[in-house]
Amino acid sequence: MRVLFMLIAFLIVAAVIGGVVMVRTATDDATVWHVNPLEAPTPATPNSFRVVPVLGGQPQSAERVDMEAPIYAANPAIIALALDEFALRQPRTERIAGTPESGWMTYVQRSDLMRYPDYVSVMIFELEDGNSTIALFSRSRFGHGDMGVNGDRMRRWLGTLSSFEVQ
Repeated sequence: MRVLFMLIAFLIVAAVIGGVVMVRTATDDATVWHVNPLEAPTPATPNSFRVVPVLGGQPQSAERVDMEAPIYAANPAIIALALDEFALRQPRTERIAGTPESGWMTYVQRSDLMRYPDYVSVMIFELEDGNSTIALFSRSRFGHGDMGVNGDRMRRWLGTLSSFEVQ
């Protein structure tokens, strides 16, 4: 009986260690995670957050919209550079695809302790009046819920651009 207990305990510990190693060494495949934030399917799990422009009263995405995107009194290049600079200053964050010059970037930001990866795809759009707007899609790779982390991240990232917002 004691041997069986020890075997089960060993298997549980091995599974936990294996899971931690899998999460910490997961590769960030840009072909999978670099998506159009307006068109990427909304996961069935509640661990994503999407910010979308609403123009003429119409959301610019057929997918679930969690927040309306601001309008900025600046051209897309300025907004893209400002957001990229802010994103790359965030802890455990790197750009895995795209460039500010293209106006379409994807970042991975890993959680502090377990290093769970969350992916953020961003597109900047120029509007007809010379202003610009943004679409962002933040989602978790692992797990079911995110305890509001993706939404909090998107509000923080957009907050850095608030000085550009049309009043």
